[in-house]
Amino acid sequence: MKTRGATMRTLAAVACGGALACGGGPASEAPAETPDETSPFHILVTNDDGIDSPGIQELAAALRAVGEVTVVAPCGQQSGTSMSISLNQEIRLRTSEAGHCVDATPAGAVLLAHRALQPESGFDLVVSGINIGANIGEVSHMSGTIGAAMMGAYLGVPAVAASLGGRPSGVEYPAGVVARFVAELRRRGPEAGIVYSINFPAGTEEETRGIAARPMGGSYFRVDYEEVTGADGAEGAGEDRLFRPAFGPPDPIPAGSDTEAHNEGLVTITPLRFDWTDRPTVGELEGWDLEALLGDGGDGG
Repeated sequence: MKTRGATMRTLAAVACGGALACGGGPASEAPAETPDETSPFHILVTNDDGIDSPGIQELAAALRAVGEVTVVAPCGQQSGTSMSISLNQEIRLRTSEAGHCVDATPAGAVLLAHRALQPESGFDLVVSGINIGANIGEVSHMSGTIGAAMMGAYLGVPAVAASLGGRPSGVEYPAGVVARFVAELRRRGPEAGIVYSINFPAGTEEETRGIAARPMGGSYFRVDYEEVTGADGAEGAGEDRLFRPAFGPPDPIPAGSDTEAHNEGLVTITPLRFDWTDRPTVGELEGWDLEALLGDGGDGG
C-alpha cells in the first residue's frame, strides 16, 4: 500500500508519460519549450453536481495555487447530462460568493463562460469536478462532468475532469492531486482536444494503492429502466406507463482498463479525445461501393 508521498512521486512519471500526450516527452525529460510560468494561467472550474457542491469549492481553492480561477457551474444537480446544451430557452447567469451559477447543463455552463466571462487572453484550461461518483469506463459517455470538460475541448481549450467514487471520505486529498497534475500540465503545455479524466477510488488517502494511466474500458454498473407497478404505477393498453432508473451489475471488466484499476484501489488517469472517429473503419468504408447506396441519385463517379 502506497502512502501519499509515494503516490505523489509517481504522479509525473505515470500521468505525463509520452503515451498521454502531455505536450512533452517522457516525464524524466523537460519539454522542448517550457511555457512561461510567470504569465497568467486562467482556469475555468465547473462541475455537474452544482455550484454548492463541496467538490467544486475544494477544487477551486486548490487550483488557485496554480492559476487564476473562475468558477461557473449549474445552479443545481445536473448529473448524467453528458455534453447536452439548452437550445430553446434563455439562460440566466447568477453571481454569488461561491462563483457564478447558471440554469443550464454543465456543458452549457462552459459554453456560456466562454462567451461571457473569459479573460481577454481566453481560458487556458477547463477543470470539471470534483464529481461525487466515479466516471470510469463506458459510464464516461453519460457523465455531465466529462461533458463539461469535452465542451472545453470543443472550444479548443485543454481540459481535465476529476471524479471521486463510492462513498467519499473527503475531497481535500483529490483536490490536491488534481492541482499538482494541472501544475504539471501547465509546465509541459497541455494539448487541446484532449480531456484528462482522473478518477479517485473511495476511501482515505492512506487506502489509495497508487496511480496509473489506463485506457477507458468496461462498466462498473449498467444503467437501465424498470417499470413501476402497483400503487405507484399503471399497466395496460392505452394507459400511461411509469419507469424509473435501474442500476444493474456490470459485465466482465476488461483486463488493463481504467475500471479494473479503479476497482483495485488505484487513482486512474485516462486521456479522452473529443474526436470519436474510428479511423481504421473509415479506411474500410472507403473500400465499399458507397455510390451504389445512393441508387439512381448517385453520379457514379
